[in-house]
Amino acid sequence: MKAILVEFSLMTRIIVPDEFDIDNMSDADYATLREKAVPRFHEKLDTDGIGDLLGEVREDEEMPYRTGLDDVYYQPEFTPYVQVHLTSSEVFASKELAEKVFPGVKILEFHGDDIENKTFVDKEFF
Repeated sequence: MKAILVEFSLMTRIIVPDEFDIDNMSDADYATLREKAVPRFHEKLDTDGIGDLLGEVREDEEMPYRTGLDDVYYQPEFTPYVQVHLTSSEVFASKELAEKVFPGVKILEFHGDDIENKTFVDKEFF
């Protein structure tokens, strides 16, 4: 597993009241934008696809902390009998790689923010 960054360029025309102040928007104004623009974006994506809207796709080198609560990541079990040369915040995105690097060591599964400020170390072991 790895994280990628996806950028879209979206623009649509909506009709708003004359008193709508784009330089000083209220919460209600933002709600109006969301209510009117988002369905149009969905419609455009559904009918035209992402081709012209896609700005950039690149690998996320950081795989940032807490990219989602459904994230799954792995770490060998730290015990007094097993030498594991990792810090407690270093984890693997790939269970298979963790098992290869630490053969015979129990590999634990973690989710979301179980480990704070985690750092993915998969690239160090390729």
